[in-house]
Amino acid sequence: MPYIKAVFTDIDHTLTDPKTHLIPLSAVKAIEQARQNGIKVIAATGRNLTASEGGPIATMEFDGYVTVNGQYCYLPDGTTLRFAPFERAWVEESIRLGQEYGFYASYHQRDLISINGFNDGVQKFYDSFNSPVPPFLSNDEIDKDHILSIIPFVHEDMDDFLRQALPDCQAVRWNPHSVDLAPKSGGKDVGVQTFLDHFNLKAEDCLAIGDGGNDVSMLQKVGIGVAVGGARSETKAVADFIAPEVGDDAIYKTFTQFRII
Repeated sequence: MPYIKAVFTDIDHTLTDPKTHLIPLSAVKAIEQARQNGIKVIAATGRNLTASEGGPIATMEFDGYVTVNGQYCYLPDGTTLRFAPFERAWVEESIRLGQEYGFYASYHQRDLISINGFNDGVQKFYDSFNSPVPPFLSNDEIDKDHILSIIPFVHEDMDDFLRQALPDCQAVRWNPHSVDLAPKSGGKDVGVQTFLDHFNLKAEDCLAIGDGGNDVSMLQKVGIGVAVGGARSETKAVADFIAPEVGDDAIYKTFTQFRII
């Protein structure tokens, strides 16, 4: 069994219990103990800075943050390691597609999330992880030069269409009500590599744990990929280990299994 030197963990439905939207105390304690043991613990999420630090991990400490699916990576002191916004033309095309095909999207900047419309699907998406609906900005008001992530509120049968319509972007799904768009040059795996370089770590000495389609590249990047119980099928398919469900102490039991604590 390899000696784990760093852990990358998703937040929503990996740290947080999808049933309660809370982080089990066992997970909080496991992360604290791992860091006391000298192991780096990095949060890796599709959320942006504001939604990450003001969300369920607000009172927890990490050694780094991979946010908006790898597009913005930074250290606890605010030092930026990676900042990679979309090309303006891709943002404009996503807006045009929404107008033509009748869907809305959220647009994520470093510290601002906005939506360009509202319907039941938008409400269901934010309800699914107990988050308030972001403010509305018209398509003209969206800052198209600093967008780090685009989340169209569409059903899964639109995913392949969006991949074809936006060939420079990847579309990965962790929620039934939306799909995450990121540049093909990005992804959580790119965020992981950013921290491997910064901390001078090898991928084979790291563990990653997640549940969604946007976690697949991260699990494949490291030595040990872990999917929590309840993860999407494509995430479980690439995992080296399937953990219990989050509410059954998934983080604690994984850290114990791999001698992190």
